[in-house]
Amino acid sequence: MQDFLQLDRLPQNLAYLLYSTRHLETVLDLLLVSLTYFLILGVIRRSQAAVLLRGVLILALVAVAVSAIFRLPTFTYMLRAALVITVIATPLIFQPELRRGLERLGRTFGFLQIAPTELVHRVVPTLLRLAGDLSERRTGGLIVLEGSSNLTDVINTGVQLNADVSSDLLEAIFQDKGPLHDGAVIIREDQIIAAATVLPLSEAPLPAGMHQGTRHRAALGISEASDALALVISEETGDISVALGGQLHRRLDTTELRDFLHSFYRPLQTQSKGARDLFMLSYWRERPKRAKVSSRTRLMRVAGVVSTVVLSLLLAVATWLVVAEQVNPPQTVRIDNIPLRTTGLNSNLLIVGDLPAVVSAVVQAPETIAVDLSPNSLRATVNLDQLDADVHRIPVDIRPVDEQVRVISKEPGALDLELQPRATRTVTVSLVVPDRESLPFSYEISGTPIVTPALVTVTGPAELVDTVDRAEVSVPLRGARSTINEERTVMLRSKDGRLVTGLTTDPDEVQVIIPISQRFNTRDAAVHVVITGTVSPGYWISNINVEPKTVTLLGPPATLEQIGGFVDTVPIDVTGAAGDIVRRVPLAPPAGVSALNERGVSEGSVEVRITVVPQLSNLRLTLPVEVTGAQPTDTISKSPAFVDVLLSGPLPVLNQVNADSKLVRVVADVTGLEPGARDVTPTLIVPDGLRATVVPSTIQIRIERLAPTPGS
Repeated sequence: MQDFLQLDRLPQNLAYLLYSTRHLETVLDLLLVSLTYFLILGVIRRSQAAVLLRGVLILALVAVAVSAIFRLPTFTYMLRAALVITVIATPLIFQPELRRGLERLGRTFGFLQIAPTELVHRVVPTLLRLAGDLSERRTGGLIVLEGSSNLTDVINTGVQLNADVSSDLLEAIFQDKGPLHDGAVIIREDQIIAAATVLPLSEAPLPAGMHQGTRHRAALGISEASDALALVISEETGDISVALGGQLHRRLDTTELRDFLHSFYRPLQTQSKGARDLFMLSYWRERPKRAKVSSRTRLMRVAGVVSTVVLSLLLAVATWLVVAEQVNPPQTVRIDNIPLRTTGLNSNLLIVGDLPAVVSAVVQAPETIAVDLSPNSLRATVNLDQLDADVHRIPVDIRPVDEQVRVISKEPGALDLELQPRATRTVTVSLVVPDRESLPFSYEISGTPIVTPALVTVTGPAELVDTVDRAEVSVPLRGARSTINEERTVMLRSKDGRLVTGLTTDPDEVQVIIPISQRFNTRDAAVHVVITGTVSPGYWISNINVEPKTVTLLGPPATLEQIGGFVDTVPIDVTGAAGDIVRRVPLAPPAGVSALNERGVSEGSVEVRITVVPQLSNLRLTLPVEVTGAQPTDTISKSPAFVDVLLSGPLPVLNQVNADSKLVRVVADVTGLEPGARDVTPTLIVPDGLRATVVPSTIQIRIERLAPTPGS
């Protein structure tokens, strides 16, 4: 029950309920629940429980409203607990009203009907005899027969008896000197429930010529407020009268009184017909004398019905909120990246500036629908219909695909858009080469660059089109050594060189051809490093690097044709080298030929780096195991006594080890070991630069220690 009522989401849930009333199913649901509450309230409307219920509901509504408006966590927690307790206690508090309502429902469908003959035989003869006796003695009396309306409030104003209907008891009650003769007697079915009760007085005028007695006004008042029948015996004249349905029927004889009583006590399923019979009887007998209901009484009745309807509707709304929160609670979800579309734009107008591609929205939907919401679940549009060239603030319209989804907020809610007339211009495309200097010295642009097409059409807002001064394509050479043939995007620029955006070009890309060829008296040649001699034994040349790697040869074309694709350096002697050689080495081009760099500057030498590294090899040795850390009295045995050592590394170092195997040692340290057999991992001592592995990796060392001799 912790989530019985989410008060912090109450405003949004109420808004979603109002949004849902667009659907017929929701409206029908609320009407049926409201009707149920209206009928329940009708059952208890004139009881003390109704007053209690109104008080509880008013207090609950005020508390819920305060908790929803202000963020009061402690108060909200207490309110939730109180609501749970109220739900549990309601059947106990309204037990009498619920029981009476169920009885009435059963009687309506014929399950709990009282046999009419039995009730008539018990009550009617007694009332007829009592009415005759009181009328003959001119003793005043007022008896109310309870109908379907509950008279508990009236009963509580008198003395409760709960006795069987008896003429002797009734005559005793209405004796002039009796303590209970003032007030009315209430009869429910065949029981005298209470005596000396106080009835509401009618404000309607009594028939002309009739004394304005309290007893008759009380009888008329209870008949206006309920469907009860009030029997009145006048103390002044002894006349017998009946008040029913807000009408007073006077001067009845015994036969007429019997007709009223028999009609009143008919079974409930025929009560409406009996009421019509009573109405017709009274209409024809007392039509000229019929009492009229006052305007104030009618207004009070209408106000009571209206208040009951409003309360029923409020209870239905509260029930809907609770059920929705438990079964399929509305969820609030933020959805981003909703595609934005424009509609209704005049073909002669264009939007200035960039229109957002996507928008966001906060929506509310039942939980089963909210989990599957995506940007495609909403349609976001900006309607530009009927707009002229000007600046407009246009709302963003976001509509859900599913009608059960409610849009709470939009971001942005509106857009400031400027519309301008559409304009078109034809502009010549110019070629821009930003890095001509990057072209190698031996290459040149050998012809006129070609741009296809040479003209493009620029379309866009008139003011923006007027700012365009030129169209251009930029093609960097980036040290090209062959003809450039590629497509490039057209860029629009203003007179001050600024890039103009927001316009379209047709086409947006053009074909650019820049012919590039080599000069007739130049040739690119790779630098060839000439090496003489032999490096030290066990070493080898792993790499030769030269900078620059290529040069431009300038000379007679015939000579260049004989050279080929490379130029030599002067020889470099590497005899006995055992490390890297870095040297500036002159070039040796043929006579009449010059070596130039890419900028056309004479390049007489190059920097050469020769990497000389040792050759790698492997060596296998069988060496004895040395033991250290033993005590003088220890006898050591090793298993095995010799191990294989595998060495890998530079060949010169391995040659030294092969010449002197003592450079490698296998040592087993037994310091601190107790006598017995122990597995020891030996330590390898090898020259730097070598990697070594011993097989086996552990040695079993057995220590036998002699006992010390006496006196030693």
